[in-house]
Amino acid sequence: MRRALGGAFVMAVAAGATAAAQPAGVAAWRAAHEKAIVDELAGLVALPNVAGNDADMQKNAADLERRFTARKFKVETVGGPGSPVVFASLDVPDARGTLTFYIHYDGQPVDPAEWTRCKPFAPCLWSATGPVPDDPSRTRFDPEWRLYGRSASDDKGPIVALLNAVDALRATGTGPAWNLRVVLDGEEEAGSANFRRFAAARASSLKTDLAITLDGPRHPSGRPTVYFGVRGGAGVTITVYGAKGDVHSGNYGNWAPDPSMRLAKLLATMKDDDGRVLIKDFYAGVRPLTPTETAALAAAPSVEARLARDFAVAIPERPGERLEVKLNQPTLSILELSTSGIPGRSAIPGSASARLEVRMVKDLVPETQNQRIIDHVKAQGYHVVTGREPSDEERRTHRLIARVDPRRGSAASRVSMDDPKAQAVVKALTFNGVPPVQLPTLGGGLPFGTFSDQYAMPTVGVSIVNFDNNQHGPDENLRLQNLWEGIEMLAALMTLPK
Repeated sequence: MRRALGGAFVMAVAAGATAAAQPAGVAAWRAAHEKAIVDELAGLVALPNVAGNDADMQKNAADLERRFTARKFKVETVGGPGSPVVFASLDVPDARGTLTFYIHYDGQPVDPAEWTRCKPFAPCLWSATGPVPDDPSRTRFDPEWRLYGRSASDDKGPIVALLNAVDALRATGTGPAWNLRVVLDGEEEAGSANFRRFAAARASSLKTDLAITLDGPRHPSGRPTVYFGVRGGAGVTITVYGAKGDVHSGNYGNWAPDPSMRLAKLLATMKDDDGRVLIKDFYAGVRPLTPTETAALAAAPSVEARLARDFAVAIPERPGERLEVKLNQPTLSILELSTSGIPGRSAIPGSASARLEVRMVKDLVPETQNQRIIDHVKAQGYHVVTGREPSDEERRTHRLIARVDPRRGSAASRVSMDDPKAQAVVKALTFNGVPPVQLPTLGGGLPFGTFSDQYAMPTVGVSIVNFDNNQHGPDENLRLQNLWEGIEMLAALMTLPK
């Protein structure tokens, strides 16, 4: 949906009711400041921000503190160990209440050799036909151009959208109408340990009238997207064994067991040909969708054909169900395969490993889900050890042996779609009579539950970035029209009726 919001973005008071206009002048202000907005995003993306590199993350935190301070926020940087939390507060006269926004500023690891547009921390603009030449005199930007760079979409784009929404509202004299609390997490991609400590100590700062998490892609239909929960995570690493140590493939081929083959066969027992997980009780205990949630998913535009075309997939897993429905069920994915051997060497490796990930949904327990995987490995005839290498005696005694190491997981969160404050967000993002897509569960995970569960406060998520942004992979990008619309969407949220 091209230029979906623009100056026509309206806030519907209720379905079918007379709409109130979006804050006056925001779209025009944005159009007059496109170069400055793009430059700000490029400058932020240029800062390396791989989670776990504390020196780089300190530089990001200092840069964010400067940007928020320039907008007259009061800023605190709460340090480590690890990447700091940046907490920004803005109070306004006659505030309607207080909104808390959660965003993260760290990013996934990168391999520069994989990037085809530009290096991950040297952002560049591309059109559909090729790179956009630098032009210092340019003031307008094609909305279909994309800015490439790590975290352009996940999650620095939303930070820049929020900052410029504040600028636009001030310049037009229309807001913000709410006090703002913005918590910037520097470790979301690595477990959010510092944010969780900060949240435990600063409930009085973060617990407000409404929490809004800004993360995740918009629905592929292009509509603004509101989500009411996020997935959690679990997972294990499985290592299976052959001979003790790598052995020459010519001298010992046809004699030494091949652990890679064994691992492949073991993994193949975990899913059927359609992609349904075969591990016993893997789907047991999943909270059913409510009638409201089912109706919301049915109302979302079907995007199956587009997804298959854009991602070049002939038939998706479990093709009889829509993606939006499957987001509310657990997943099992193999994220990494490796062997003890050196690549290219003519030797049968002594072991082969797989890192498995489970995306959790509401009411599933990470430890239980990991145990179900361990029990499945045992059911395939494997002797299982945990937290250690098998002994020589165990190797000689058991034909099939596996080390299975579970990882610490996190629970999923989900709130009611009927919460009045959450529905106020839905109404604010309804334009031209078309409501946003409403998802019970976002595909990814983040600390949504800190607000919804730990603080028991109204919580909702809003997605701004394009669905095909390549987040977590090479060539991550942000479509500029999504940035423009994100500014207007956030301006609408900052001027919500009380």
